[in-house]
Amino acid sequence: MCWSSVKTRRLGVIWIVYRALCPFYVSLGSLEECQAWARSVAAGPLRQDPEASGALKAAVRAVVDRGQAYEGPVGLIGKTPFQCAVLAATRAIGRGQTRTYGEIAAAIGRPRSARAVGSALAANPLPLLIPCHRVVGAGRRLGQYSDGGPAMKRRLLAAEGVDVAVLR
Repeated sequence: MCWSSVKTRRLGVIWIVYRALCPFYVSLGSLEECQAWARSVAAGPLRQDPEASGALKAAVRAVVDRGQAYEGPVGLIGKTPFQCAVLAATRAIGRGQTRTYGEIAAAIGRPRSARAVGSALAANPLPLLIPCHRVVGAGRRLGQYSDGGPAMKRRLLAAEGVDVAVLR
């Protein structure tokens, strides 16, 4: 697998791990975080790809800077069928929209699994590309966000036009 960085206007540098133009891990954090993910989940070390695909970088920039949906392939190594279903349902949430954990659970046919949905989203390896920041708690509670905390979640939602003042 390869890694590269993508410079965005809105969030600065984003780190991406990919193979054959398919992203497996995205981080707002650091290269070290990507390397730790690769050691724990992917087989083998990461290598830098200074000639990373312009198309992949442009797609990531379009998501971050222009709010476009990521339509490309995604790699979900080691995810259970339940986690994949949660991530697929989350990927379908449009810009400026939110869903609750319970609504995602119902959408995948597991209406009593809202907490498990939260756990699946906490393990989302592709935040931004799979927009887990668009999932909120019952009663419009903001909830957590695995890549930058609640403040980053609020910032991402506000940038998409969500009225974050109504979120607790």
